Amino acid sequence: MKKLSFCLLAIILLSGCGSQSNLPQITIDNQGQDYTFAIDQQFQILLPSNQTTGYKWEVSDLTSSSIEEVKNEYKLSKKYEGSDVVGAGGEEIWTFKVVSIERSRIRMQYVKSWDKSKVANSFNISINGNPDDGLITLTGKIKSLPAGDKYDDYFESNDGQKFGIAPYTQDNIGDPGIRLKIKESKDSGKDVEIRGRFVDGVVDYEGKLFAIHEFITSTPTS
Repeated sequence: MKKLSFCLLAIILLSGCGSQSNLPQITIDNQGQDYTFAIDQQFQILLPSNQTTGYKWEVSDLTSSSIEEVKNEYKLSKKYEGSDVVGAGGEEIWTFKVVSIERSRIRMQYVKSWDKSKVANSFNISINGNPDDGLITLTGKIKSLPAGDKYDDYFESNDGQKFGIAPYTQDNIGDPGIRLKIKESKDSGKDVEIRGRFVDGVVDYEGKLFAIHEFITSTPTS
């Protein structure tokens, strides 16, 4: 998972990313990434939207103790501004503020207000998610392998990585709580957030094994 600082975001802004703003801006292309922001820093999430379809973005999960939603607005794409084009698309601009420094997450779903069971799209990022403890945070899905395969299951992250997973082991005992969460989340269609490290010298699916120290289950994305 990539980790972007405010300095890098400033470069993105200068190159002309989305809506005009002095705030750091995060787009749909930044799905699954982690960002480092200071207290009181505001930032924006810009997501493609077409409200004539009945769909709009909603926050499905937010670490409210550290992230505050400031406002959200909808804007037509520039090429449609001032026109009466039916069905014209645009983007939703969500502004958030960091109120305390802790590992945080924002998860959003593109749904109809009267039928939230059908999720047309989803988006998630973490804020201040990788403190200096040597662990990394990744978001994605746990999937099973065919019967008779050498390995039990694997993790496919939202940034395209694939690797084997196992609970963190201490005194040759794997954490039973994490083992249960792996079992419950396998092939569920849910995004999960795992935190841990790759294990040196141990080969698993796609040649890599990730030891999970912390595990967070999120909402279904399909």
